[in-house]
Amino acid sequence: MVSGASAGATQPEITLSHLRGSVYVYEEKYPLSDENGAVYVGRKFVTVIGATFTPESGRLLAAEIAKVTSKPIGEVVDTNDNLDRAGGNAYFRSIGAHIVATQLTRDLLKRDWAQMVASARARLPDYPGGPVVLPDETYAGDFDLQDGRIKGFYLGPSHAPDDIFIYFPEEKVLYGGCILKEQLGNLALANLDEYPRTLRKLKALNLGYTTIIAGHWSPIHGPELVDRYLHLLERGRARPARSVRVQ
Repeated sequence: MVSGASAGATQPEITLSHLRGSVYVYEEKYPLSDENGAVYVGRKFVTVIGATFTPESGRLLAAEIAKVTSKPIGEVVDTNDNLDRAGGNAYFRSIGAHIVATQLTRDLLKRDWAQMVASARARLPDYPGGPVVLPDETYAGDFDLQDGRIKGFYLGPSHAPDDIFIYFPEEKVLYGGCILKEQLGNLALANLDEYPRTLRKLKALNLGYTTIIAGHWSPIHGPELVDRYLHLLERGRARPARSVRVQ
């Protein structure tokens, strides 16, 4: 495991761990939320899945990536428009990385960025501001990166209107992002009618993944996490969860 941190109570902390093949997992600890993302070390460049919470988080992650490869960060995927998945866009743009997302995520970032930053600052006054940094390349739905070694796909509303899954077929690893985690989490933006349908669509694809990277809490799980979260959703519809965190 490799790790990095900045001093200060409200500074992010980043750890980066090898999972399997070309896939690494990063864990970010931040006062507003802890989250997990993925890193793929390709033949020519690195792809980051989830643009971290802040530009400083992005800088720390880049420093950790540099410890395991000399290849540049070529692209970053915003897996939804929330700050924990797109807040570091400004840093990655500054180092020349290509920012990728669905068109829906781009539209939501453009519409909601200022409001999200204001909300974050209400809870953490030193959360960084700055103008929105929109994706360079957008897709209407599914897309491939790294010559098909990374597959992004949108199956419908879930934790947020625009959340996507990322699949690494050679490693048989699924990145579930904010959609899949061990606790119910924040359902403020969730479509509780469509969320279970989206997960059942995922199961129907029969992708063959053996590992799921969850977007929050413990990062590594088996395929059973999908059914576990479906059960949490069923219970949550009867008794809505309370959460003050971003998750």
